Amino acid sequence: MASDPVKTAEQIRLGEDFEFDLRAYELRHAGRVLKLERIPMELLLLLIGQRGQLVTRDQIVEKIWGKDVFLDTDNSINAAVRKIRQVLKDDPEQPRFVQTVTGRGYRFIASISQVHLPETNDRQGMQKATPVATLPSPGSAHPAQWLWVRRGSILVSVALLLVVAAVGYYALRTEPVKSPQTLAVLPFKPLSNGAGDEYLELGMADALITKLSRSGRLIVRPTSAIRKYAGPDADPLAAGRTLQVDSVLEGNIQRVGDRLRVSIRLLRVRDGTGLWSDSYDTGFTDVFQVQDTVSERVVDALALQLSSPEKAGLRKHDTTNVEAYELYMRGVFFWNKRNEDGLRKAVSYFEQAIAVDENYALAHAGLAAAFSPLGYGGYSAPEEVHPKMRAAAMRAVTLDPTLPEAHVALGAVLTFYEWNWSEGEKEFQRALELNPNSPLAHHWYGQLLDSVGRYEDALKHRQRAQELDPITPIIVSALGQTRFLLGDNERALAQFRKALELDNSLDHAHIGIGQVHEQRGEYERAIPEYRLAVQYSAGSRRARAALGHALARAGATPEAMQILNELLSTSHSPICLPGSSRYDLCWAWG
Repeated sequence: MASDPVKTAEQIRLGEDFEFDLRAYELRHAGRVLKLERIPMELLLLLIGQRGQLVTRDQIVEKIWGKDVFLDTDNSINAAVRKIRQVLKDDPEQPRFVQTVTGRGYRFIASISQVHLPETNDRQGMQKATPVATLPSPGSAHPAQWLWVRRGSILVSVALLLVVAAVGYYALRTEPVKSPQTLAVLPFKPLSNGAGDEYLELGMADALITKLSRSGRLIVRPTSAIRKYAGPDADPLAAGRTLQVDSVLEGNIQRVGDRLRVSIRLLRVRDGTGLWSDSYDTGFTDVFQVQDTVSERVVDALALQLSSPEKAGLRKHDTTNVEAYELYMRGVFFWNKRNEDGLRKAVSYFEQAIAVDENYALAHAGLAAAFSPLGYGGYSAPEEVHPKMRAAAMRAVTLDPTLPEAHVALGAVLTFYEWNWSEGEKEFQRALELNPNSPLAHHWYGQLLDSVGRYEDALKHRQRAQELDPITPIIVSALGQTRFLLGDNERALAQFRKALELDNSLDHAHIGIGQVHEQRGEYERAIPEYRLAVQYSAGSRRARAALGHALARAGATPEAMQILNELLSTSHSPICLPGSSRYDLCWAWG
């Protein structure tokens, strides 16, 4: 029996002018590859696979997006059909390829013929293929013959769709893709002026960052790095270049009553090419479904091959309670302000989220993370913060031992409040096993290693933290601290100055510059830097301790004693004095 001409084809001809290369997943005209995005390409394959048959709009949604996706179907399907017609030069009024069945769907009406390729060891000359007989149309063939042929065509389409789902369209392009890929999810923007919800806009970005980071195959910039791009005027491509990523995900979002409207697109930073876009109009209670779908579409568009556990991670829900999630989003928003007022509000919102869903592990981890700087920043007594932070971190780890953020939080408790270096190290190592691309885990682990004198090991983690998050000032400055401890003063100064280019008010970097000069005996240069640190940190204890120490060494005893007495009278914890390991730890926590 002769083999199925479509099942064995590597190329098929559409009409007289176009060829579809099934191996390379490319549509060609006169040997030239035509640009067609993934969704229109899948729709074209679906129509070809059912040539001559009506494909309804409901069937299109189910086959391409799935039953449970909340999609703006009319706009998405219409846009895909327009793009197909553009590349095929098809007139909707007098169609040669795609016929509209008004109010119902579409039908592919052009002839389809197989293309035989010459049997050679080198298939580089594919365009020398020889056409064979046109496949029969539904009306011209015996019903059994047409059914046999059409089944083969459908099998080819289904097989191709499975290939696309597995390896992704963009992995099959001829351009090399850097591995591992890097992505920035920017804060969402309001759909209309005056209708913004800053908690929802940053919260949606944070949720997608958390989900996509769990894939393990994608380096995603953290929320601390992307928050500066909030607002309607942020240029996504310029942001992508500054963040040093391959792709950016940007979107618009608006909540109207109990409805949620989202439009989103994925852009390649190098040339601005749109890799994927979609829109959603659904109930707010389905926000988790939207996040799941977007995460999966991004992974698909970037051609990331995920294992089964990694795929499951994309659909992991930290809570199913929408009220708890809203409160958590507000906590994330205020935590990222990194000032006393923001941290206290973050604590309040995380506590409210936990009250609604006591098993919300990510909210417990967030609560621990918010408590931490309240203590070491001198805003609250460490003896007050420590037990609350420990309880929150332990609860997070107990609820979800696979949550990297929980182990980072517990590592911070053990390291910064209990000086338990060995157990703190185990927690940071566990966090990095779960998420090797966590800049915060590398950053804080590097600080622990600094504190125990393992500077070379610390340098590796500090450098990795900066690679993962190149624009968060405290991470950039912390690398300077490790270089200073290694005695590499010039590179330390360069690193501190780089941090100040990102944020001139960063007290950490001013203290670092002051330390270098103080070590050299250049008090006239160190003291002004320490004064700036005091000014920008609203008089934090670590900045005042550094200033007092330099003044004392410079012989300005009265002012130094005044600062010392102030520190003693307001002390909540052991004083952080330069020259001690605890001083290095106090000012460099970040």
